[in-house]
Amino acid sequence: MGCTRQEFLGWLPGATRGAPFEVTGNLVTIQTGAGTVQIRFIEAPPRRLGLLSLPVLRVSILFLGLHAAERAEFLRQFDLFTQRGGG
Repeated sequence: MGCTRQEFLGWLPGATRGAPFEVTGNLVTIQTGAGTVQIRFIEAPPRRLGLLSLPVLRVSILFLGLHAAERAEFLRQFDLFTQRGGG
């Protein structure tokens, strides 16, 4: 993802529709529905385009106890909330 750790953590309440979560180091544990979502993130070196420097956060998501439809709905909301564009 093209964001900082601080930006990512600031987006979580909206990206998870206010589901309760706990941050321990680089692991976010989210209680949603009947299951749990774990998001791990690692700050990577910035992406450089000439003089422009963009932050990079490597993110992986693990679903525990959620059905396919619940996983898809979580990802849909997460993706919609965290998409950024310019114009």
